[in-house]
Amino acid sequence: MPKKIKREKELKFKKNNKILNVNNIHYFFLALLIIVVVTCTCVGVYKYSKDKYHVHADEAIVRFIYSEKVEDGYNVYEVKEMEEKDIYATFNTPNSNEEKKWSRTKFLDFNEEIYLSGIVESEVGDKETDKDATWSLELEFVDGTQKYYSSNSKEINKEELANIILKYFNQEIIYK
Repeated sequence: MPKKIKREKELKFKKNNKILNVNNIHYFFLALLIIVVVTCTCVGVYKYSKDKYHVHADEAIVRFIYSEKVEDGYNVYEVKEMEEKDIYATFNTPNSNEEKKWSRTKFLDFNEEIYLSGIVESEVGDKETDKDATWSLELEFVDGTQKYYSSNSKEINKEELANIILKYFNQEIIYK
């Protein structure tokens, strides 16, 4: 009897469809490293280009108070940076109180405009002797230094200050 010929079994290998295997794991880590470096570089370039206008961001004003005498009391314009890095701007009159939360960018723009106006370089006055001033301006900086200006001290550029307050508080000041 003839021998029965057996068919050879076809060996089918399934392809391994895994993306990550022993042969290509170093490519995965290299690609991950490149993605991290490119992302960090892009974020750094973006932050630098955005903050190059804010030259005085490190010497920011943490408290700005401008007050002027009116017939019933005082109009007070105040910008204050809280410990949680929240920034609040308030406008107080004898009859009303208006408070707004500012973004960090708006605060830094306000800070730059104060520096560009030249107010910070003006001669400071003495807060203790200026009890009868018609207007006063107090500035406190990040490093803790304080500056005080009033109607009794050497004049500062009130036109610039009036424009800044009009732009950020939408209010006109009386003593220009």
